[in-house]
Amino acid sequence: MKDLGLLMLVTVMAVSACVADDATSAGLDDGASTLPSVTTTEPAAAPEEADSTADPAETTSTTAEPTITPTTQALDPLLGLDAELVAEGFDQPVHVAAVPGTGKLVVIERKGMANVLDGATGEMAELPFLDLTDPAVLLSSSIEQGLLGLAFDPAYESNGRVYAYWTNADGDSVLARFVVAGPPSPWPAADPGSMEILLTIDQPAERHNAGHLEFGPDGLLYVAIGDGGSGGEPAQDTTNLLGTLLRINVSGATGYEIPADNPFGNEIWVYGLRNPWRFAIDPADELVYIGDVGQDSFEEINVIGLEGAGTDFGWREMEGDRCFRSGCDTDGRTIPVLQVEHDQGCSVTGGRVYRGSAIPEFSGHYFFGDWCKSFVRSFRLDGDPETGSVVDQFDHSDDLAAVGQITSFGFDDNGELLTVNWAGQLHRIVPIR
Repeated sequence: MKDLGLLMLVTVMAVSACVADDATSAGLDDGASTLPSVTTTEPAAAPEEADSTADPAETTSTTAEPTITPTTQALDPLLGLDAELVAEGFDQPVHVAAVPGTGKLVVIERKGMANVLDGATGEMAELPFLDLTDPAVLLSSSIEQGLLGLAFDPAYESNGRVYAYWTNADGDSVLARFVVAGPPSPWPAADPGSMEILLTIDQPAERHNAGHLEFGPDGLLYVAIGDGGSGGEPAQDTTNLLGTLLRINVSGATGYEIPADNPFGNEIWVYGLRNPWRFAIDPADELVYIGDVGQDSFEEINVIGLEGAGTDFGWREMEGDRCFRSGCDTDGRTIPVLQVEHDQGCSVTGGRVYRGSAIPEFSGHYFFGDWCKSFVRSFRLDGDPETGSVVDQFDHSDDLAAVGQITSFGFDDNGELLTVNWAGQLHRIVPIR
């Protein structure tokens, strides 16, 4: 998210804001409207068991043709993408997550409510999953404060644990653990009496609170913390938790532990971030994609491997791939794999790497958006973050215009891509064939 003055201006201008490309699901490299294709084959008939494989397809800078597992029926050609409305009427939703093992979704609202609904029908439960709207618990007066993150424990189906991140009545960031009050099905609910405060971080101002939570394949909890919005100075101080991604072990009976291989002997995993508004851990490639909101010139997508503890993304010495402060030292700092100039976007919403089955043509593509310009784009990372390149860039804004000002991306329990927007809607991204 962005400073309040900019956000108010952007909201007024949102109707007339334009995206960089006009082609429907167009490749950004050359404006072509060619969509990724996917090869499927039917198993050959034989009296004995026979193997059936799909031939790998070559890719170009605008067309991704990944190899997928053969199916018994070839897919119709992909004509485009569409935004299917699942539910609406939420109040400033900022994230959506699947409740493991239940077929349910939780949509969290900035003002402190976490609602549970059926992922297939959109039917809403009468009671919330979690209610933190008590003014003594949650501060929701500022656009960048409130209930900002929620994640389910990897062992949720057996231990019922869920983690939440919010700003409290003093404006400080809070990380807490809850346990569901009963069986997680049919309608799960967290027990407010089970709340255990794990961490409180002093915030110097109202801005840049980040707040996304996600578990990695290592079973550790990763937490996005913004720079505090008071000039960004703490982002280069590795004794200060602001402007970082934290990594902690919450598997114990109470509290948490700092992993022995955290680089600075505290909770910090990587640093040099401004306001990492949504990150995503892709377990398939063990990569972390971070959408970091820029200051003057660029919105950033940073990518790093799970082995990248101690990485410095440069803020406030750098913005994007260049110095923010005159004459800064760029040595040892990691630059974005992709940056969006401020004539195209002004407040990035970090997204997700698609691994679902409904749109295999986009398997491995990272989808992201911009809160101001209301675009949705995707790309694929060819190679590793340090030596690879961004390829197969697509702008899906015409196809997905209905998603509006995206505040967060998520997955349903089938791995299909979801979005929530500032207008209070939940959409599922589906193929048009």
